[in-house]
Amino acid sequence: MSQDSDGGMIRMHQYLLGRDDDNFVWDDATRERDGDWTDPVREAGLDERKHKVFHHSNKEYLNPPTPFVQKDQLGQSGSTIVYKVLSPVGHTYSRPLALKIIQCKDKHGPPGPESNVRKLALEEVRNMTTIRHPHIVVYVASFEDYCIKTKKIRQRRGKALAVYHPREQIKAHILGIAMYPPAQCNLQVFMIEANRTSLPDEAWMLEFMHTYFGCLAQAVAYLHKSGVQIRHKDIKPENVVIDEFGLPVLTDFGLAKHFETGQPSNGPTDKTLKYADPDSIEETERDERSDIFSLGCVYLEMATVILGKPAMFAEEQLVDDTAASGSRDSGEGREFKYSESLDRLDEYLATLSRSARDELLAVKPGREASVNAVLKVLPHIRGMMQKDYHERPYAHQLYPRFRSLYNIYDLPGPCVSCEEERRTGIRSWPRAASPTVFRSSTMNSAMFQLVRRTSMPSSPVTSSPISQSPTDIEADER
Repeated sequence: MSQDSDGGMIRMHQYLLGRDDDNFVWDDATRERDGDWTDPVREAGLDERKHKVFHHSNKEYLNPPTPFVQKDQLGQSGSTIVYKVLSPVGHTYSRPLALKIIQCKDKHGPPGPESNVRKLALEEVRNMTTIRHPHIVVYVASFEDYCIKTKKIRQRRGKALAVYHPREQIKAHILGIAMYPPAQCNLQVFMIEANRTSLPDEAWMLEFMHTYFGCLAQAVAYLHKSGVQIRHKDIKPENVVIDEFGLPVLTDFGLAKHFETGQPSNGPTDKTLKYADPDSIEETERDERSDIFSLGCVYLEMATVILGKPAMFAEEQLVDDTAASGSRDSGEGREFKYSESLDRLDEYLATLSRSARDELLAVKPGREASVNAVLKVLPHIRGMMQKDYHERPYAHQLYPRFRSLYNIYDLPGPCVSCEEERRTGIRSWPRAASPTVFRSSTMNSAMFQLVRRTSMPSSPVTSSPISQSPTDIEADER
């Protein structure tokens, strides 16, 4: 067992190597036994030790996040809520978790145990059970709960008195997915805070952000690799969470789909339009490189923040003023989409570069190494946002293009788990522990908690930088 004595937070590589998630197992108390409920779970390939359907037990209402114990609410989108929780009372697992509660319903209400809506919801669970990477949330357990209402159906038999028969109907139905780690915040909030900060002891937020390019590249490469083959389909800052140690973790696979290598997609796909690639919006042929476009948009916003501007500066500069003005005149809201601004992207990158050199360095000359390093990767970000998906790189080609950003600051330094993946080509956890010390492993975790805003030292790298020649990049991309 990898649990600490206090059941507190541990780093993702420790969690995976110790198979900490295996310590959570459901008991059989109040478990639903009806085949209408249990058969779809088995068909989805879920283990009943990890996924439990609770019997309604004549409940009239549900009280999520019960049976888990709520510590905080982390976020909400529509009817989906994410909580920070502890295990159910009496359960031996003591690690804090994130619990995503999904309301299972269609336009007519709860759809029933054998419905397609439920099967689609279980697909998210199935997708998550196969994913094990230090920069992707880990599935720990899941459950379903429902309550019923009873109606009396009146029937008249000839001239006899009316007879009433009770009929049960599902009143509410929820799916809960417990994950590790619970987030401190998402990347969108992190970028806002990093841009606002002006105190030297909070500079660690920008320093850490340099490493997010490489870590997220490896996470997406893992999803796309043979044997996993999942397209995320909704990569955006809100779906990247920052853990207690200040490290990025990709989450939310509600739109994720398995794919077959070499089989492009056609037709409509749910997505966040701002970060969606042109092919998804136009519902034309596409492959896994639709994720690369979305990741490129996220990278563009991170680069914007590191170069001294708020993330929204990109949208403000790229928006089509004519279209926006027309929308305002007609009274219609128009959602900004990066895919509609590609003809202005080169001009924006030039503007951002000039601003960083002329404005940021004029007041913060100590950021010169950071600015120069980020300016060098802007062409790679531009390549990720090509309109034609055939011209975008594959996910496994990204990491060597952004590795140099690990060089800028001592902390957090190179991500050793990502570096090990690069060296060995292995992207599967857990595996044998490396003798190399993982980054920040000697630091007090309290120093990284966003809520406490604790100070982090800031200094240029003085030893063991990652050196990378064009030959290194070519070898890595093969």
